[in-house]
Amino acid sequence: MTLATLLRYSDTKKGKVWDKSYVIGHAYHTLGEKFGIGVMAVMSEAAIEDAVKMCDGFILPGSSINIDPSYWGEAPFDPPEIKDEYAFDRKMIDAFVGAGKPIFGICGGIQGLNVYFGGTLKLVDDVDAHRNGETRRHEINIEPDSFVYDVFGASRALVNCHHSWELGKVAPNFRVVATTDDGVIEAVECREMNIYATQWHPELSLDGHWPEIEHKFFENFLRRCEECKTK
Repeated sequence: MTLATLLRYSDTKKGKVWDKSYVIGHAYHTLGEKFGIGVMAVMSEAAIEDAVKMCDGFILPGSSINIDPSYWGEAPFDPPEIKDEYAFDRKMIDAFVGAGKPIFGICGGIQGLNVYFGGTLKLVDDVDAHRNGETRRHEINIEPDSFVYDVFGASRALVNCHHSWELGKVAPNFRVVATTDDGVIEAVECREMNIYATQWHPELSLDGHWPEIEHKFFENFLRRCEECKTK
């Protein structure tokens, strides 16, 4: 089995020739090693068609670059972000949705999926409560019969957080399945289209930075990808 994902723009700003690069988090290497699967980082539009043919699912990762508000009908950033990564994200989403293959969105990934399907984003009211993913943690309220409940088996769980934007209007086809006590949407799903997404980072569990129970998000996603292959 092979999953597609994306590289993300990085600039260390140290004034060196190698400062600007496109990178993938180490957790995605660990994902491939732990589950014995291929992980393909798609770098250009020319590779999308082949990626859809070769890959059984798509993990849409987070990014340090925010989605421009013009994508949901509001005034664009001024000045604009250094890159428009979401322009490429949309093409990947479109291709995998069209092929009926599962998608798992993480952090910026849940935001991108929500905007793609007609939702909006907004700034988090209390950024200090949600921004520092290495130390900040909060509890979430989990809906029964959801992909999040399938992992935790409980109506409450503790998760990490590292984001300053959140979902505003939820896309019409998405079901909200986890929220914080202050109302931030932490997970959505659309089982009809095999789309699942979290605002927090379950991949941190793969590198030992978070409880191993969250490995189940990837176990369950891979199982769903396998099920879709046999249909």
